[in-house]
Amino acid sequence: MKAINFASIVPIRAEAADESEIMTQLLFGDTFEVLKTENQWNYIRTSYDNYEGWIDEKVILPITDEKYQSLNKKLSYYTSDILSEVTFEKSGKFLLPMGSVLPEFNPDDNTVKMGDETGIFKGNYITGIHDKDKVLELAFTYMNAPYLWGGKTHFGLDCSGLTQMAYKICGHHLLRNAKDQAKQGTPIKLEDAEPGDLAFFTNSKGKVIHVGFLLGNGKIFHSHGNAHIDPIDEKGIWSLQFKRYSHRLSGVRRIV
Repeated sequence: MKAINFASIVPIRAEAADESEIMTQLLFGDTFEVLKTENQWNYIRTSYDNYEGWIDEKVILPITDEKYQSLNKKLSYYTSDILSEVTFEKSGKFLLPMGSVLPEFNPDDNTVKMGDETGIFKGNYITGIHDKDKVLELAFTYMNAPYLWGGKTHFGLDCSGLTQMAYKICGHHLLRNAKDQAKQGTPIKLEDAEPGDLAFFTNSKGKVIHVGFLLGNGKIFHSHGNAHIDPIDEKGIWSLQFKRYSHRLSGVRRIV
């Protein structure tokens, strides 16, 4: 079954239980495929980054295969305010976090279609491909957002959620986890990095566990405790809060 998210934010969990950890989130307008069902839980695969996990069946709005294909072929319009809103006559008002998809959006009259309803969108939106200056501009709106494992919004996000969302809204595709993002783009040296390039970090076992935006002048913007700026050098990130290295540098990649 193909479906679309008709809710502001939905947690995708590791297991079919409310107490299970949040692995990532669906935002309004995200499409996905239901792979299997267990009681009131559905195991899904997202269309944007092929992420798999469990969501509650109550948030599912089924759509046809044709509609699913159509929505994923069209140019996407993303909300670009920290919070915006869309109001439907029957379902009422929804608050939309930045990076929500506006399905079948008509910029002439600001209408959005969801199932058999048409809603009116209020806020700013963005579409198309944008350079790294715009990526960083949007990334900086997450400044001081608290760290939340699996989060993708200003109310909580993790390191790869920060990098994925800023690039996504600007029309550049990144996968969900740091270890997968570390395989995208082109590897470069730290000394050759430009603002907006991504730096990756490993644990003692050599596994990529962290990512952030390089800013130039020996600075990095990343989500660790909250979204903030720290110094970086060839060894890794120097935590201003703890006065020690917090992450070991493994590589730098240019996405665009």
